[in-house]
Amino acid sequence: MSRPLILLVNPWIHDFAAYDLWARPMGLLVLATRLRRLGWEPILVDCLDRDHPDQEPTRLKEHGRGRIRRTPIPKPEVLVDVPRTYARYGVDPQVIEKDLIYLPVPAAILVTGMMTYWYPGVQEIVRLLKAIFEDTPIFLGGVYASLIPDHTRQYSGADRVLVGPGEAVLPEVLSRLTGIVHPEKSMDPDLEFRPALDLMSAVRFLPLLTSRGCPFSCSYCASRKLTLTFVRRSPDEVVEEIEAARHRYGISDIALYDDAFLVDARAHALPLLRAVAEKMPGLKWHTPNGLHAAAIDAELAEAMYKAGFETIRIGLERASDSFHSATGRKTTKASFLSAVTNLRRAGFSPEQIGAYLLVGLPGQTRTEIEDDVDEVLRAGAYPKLAEYSPIPGTEMWHEAVRASRFPIEREPLFQNCTLLPAAEPEVDWTFLQKTRARIREHKSPVKE
Repeated sequence: MSRPLILLVNPWIHDFAAYDLWARPMGLLVLATRLRRLGWEPILVDCLDRDHPDQEPTRLKEHGRGRIRRTPIPKPEVLVDVPRTYARYGVDPQVIEKDLIYLPVPAAILVTGMMTYWYPGVQEIVRLLKAIFEDTPIFLGGVYASLIPDHTRQYSGADRVLVGPGEAVLPEVLSRLTGIVHPEKSMDPDLEFRPALDLMSAVRFLPLLTSRGCPFSCSYCASRKLTLTFVRRSPDEVVEEIEAARHRYGISDIALYDDAFLVDARAHALPLLRAVAEKMPGLKWHTPNGLHAAAIDAELAEAMYKAGFETIRIGLERASDSFHSATGRKTTKASFLSAVTNLRRAGFSPEQIGAYLLVGLPGQTRTEIEDDVDEVLRAGAYPKLAEYSPIPGTEMWHEAVRASRFPIEREPLFQNCTLLPAAEPEVDWTFLQKTRARIREHKSPVKE
């Protein structure tokens, strides 16, 4: 009996800006590993594939980062007054359509959706899928579906919306809607973390998950809403995955996808990093999701240096103890300063140590942003400004709704961080551009 085909689709991005900072459709790739164990044959169509063989490649930056192909498109009506160019990011639709037409008819289609305000890209791919595979059920999961399921059901065009982690419900739903029944097989929990890298056009780095979820409950973050429990793999299993990827694909870069890699570092991160340093010297680690400053003592900083950490991002958010006391107590100013000192003493340069700073928060003033930037620069790190996007379901959401000049609760497009939707009027793009210019003058820019 042949294995039933399931098509996994990563949609285009419709936005004012997008950039590939080690972004891969990790949820779909991990689901593909589980689906194979359950008797399905997954195929991936990635509309953001920078290595698509029928598309002119974009310029590749070091360590696997780079620009995403960009095509200007008309703005949605509610955004026509925004003075920036709106675009589709990803492979040309004609190329994707050709790929789909030449595929065998799948038994089911699973589409993911990330940012809530990227839903027009989801709508576009669902329309195309329905035109080509009229009788195939389309499931939609991911962050968009989990955060605003009612909007997803009403506007996405999908036949079924999956809320929360897909592994728990997908086998039963697939069996019920397709009539294809496979016995549930015992699962190694570690395998549910492993991406099916062979589905990608090229493997330029290893997207790595050593844990899922986060034990913190920060008021501006949706991690606990999307993943209710915090689960970690064994360090030995992670090391084995890295060794296998290095042998099969020749990777030298690792993009760490964890939300809380350094929690209880002595039991998890330290033994893992020490094993990597001993067995696989020469790797380069990158942490786009951010690390917890409070965990970076001298011992851990040294282990990170020996393991090959290259791009360090610390999730500082604000250099204000009162802010952290009010939003989840993830760190303190003293913890951040200590972390930077330990990293510098271990051998890292200031340009390698980035600190994410949220800007455009409800009630946040220009002076507060300038003070945060100055604190990071004085510490010997590099400020990375991250525009705040209001996230439905978080504690800060209600504050953002009250502060916003847009109806963010009715239209997800207004949740776009480009609009600075919850910012004070004095915190605008002109001010942020000047602030970034000041940062560049203070230190040589990190390559991104």
